[in-house]
Amino acid sequence: MLYPWLTELAAKLTAQYQQARLHHGLLITAPTGFGKRQLAVQLAQNLLCEQVNQAKAQLACGQCKACHLFAGQVHPDYLMLEDENAKSIGVDLIRKLVVKSQQKSQLAGAQVYIVPDCERMTEASANALLKTLEEPGQQKFIILTSAHPSRLLPTIISRLQQYKITPPQTDELTTWLNEQQLTSDEFHKVYPKLIASPLLTVDYINNGMQQAQQAFLQGFKALLAGKLTAAEFAQEFNEDKVFQQLEWLEYAASAWLENKLKTSQADTADSAVIRLKISDLYQQVTQCKQLMLQSGMNKKLLFSGLCSRMRQILVTG
Repeated sequence: MLYPWLTELAAKLTAQYQQARLHHGLLITAPTGFGKRQLAVQLAQNLLCEQVNQAKAQLACGQCKACHLFAGQVHPDYLMLEDENAKSIGVDLIRKLVVKSQQKSQLAGAQVYIVPDCERMTEASANALLKTLEEPGQQKFIILTSAHPSRLLPTIISRLQQYKITPPQTDELTTWLNEQQLTSDEFHKVYPKLIASPLLTVDYINNGMQQAQQAFLQGFKALLAGKLTAAEFAQEFNEDKVFQQLEWLEYAASAWLENKLKTSQADTADSAVIRLKISDLYQQVTQCKQLMLQSGMNKKLLFSGLCSRMRQILVTG
C-alpha cells in the first residue's frame, strides 16, 4: 500500500506516462523518512503494468502477467540498481544498467531502472550514466532518488526532471496514523522536530527516542549554561545517529533563539543580532552535515567543533 502522501504524485506521473508526456529521467528528492524508494518502486510497477487501475488512483492492477512478475522480483524489463555491501555506487553497477538499457523490452512494454540514493554515485559512475540519460531510447525510464541532490553533478541534474516530496499536513494522515496505532496528538508533538518526516516520526515514537532526545538536549542546555565544555558534551556523539543529533541541535537552538526574538521588540538592535545568530547557526550545522557526508572525515571531531562554535554563537553578543 502506497503511503497517503505519495499517492497524488504517483498518480500524476503515471498519467503523464499514459499520455506519452513522462520524462525519461526522473529525480525524486526528499529527506530521509519520506518514502522515496517506495514511490519509485510503485511508479515502476505502474509503468510496467498492462492495465493500470484508474479507479484506484492510477495504481497497478496487481493481476496481470507483468504485475505477477514484478511481485516475484523477476520482471525482465525492470532493474533495481544497488549493492547492499557497497558504500558507493560504482562504475560496474552503472554499466549493468547501461547494458540492460541497450536491450529490447522482453514484454514489449516499458523498461524501468531505479537508482536509489543516487548521490552515492562516484564521479566515474555518474559520468558513465550520462550518455544513457541523454539517449535512453523509447519507453525506457530511469528513476533516481536522493536525500542530498546537491551532491549530484550538474550534468546529471540537467538531464533529469525533478520532483520533490513535500511534508504532508497532519490532518492528511489521520487514517494512516490509526493504522500505525498512534494518536494525532502524540504524532504532532514529534513531527515538526523531525523535518516533518512521517516515517522517521513513527520510528522515533515506537523506539522510545523521545527519552534519548530529552537526555541529549539536557546536555546541550548544560553546555549553554557553561556546566559542560564542548569536549564533554561531544561525548554524547553517536555516529549511527549523528545526523539526527544535528537535527535535534538545530531545532532546539533555533527554537531557543526564536523564543528570545518573540520577547524582544521588533526592528531593534537585539532582534537583528538574534536573526544573525539564527542564520549563523543554520550555516554552521549545514556545513557540518556536508563535511560529514564526505568520506574519510572524523565525524566526532567535526561534532565537537560544531558544539564549540554553537556555544560561542548562542552565549556571546
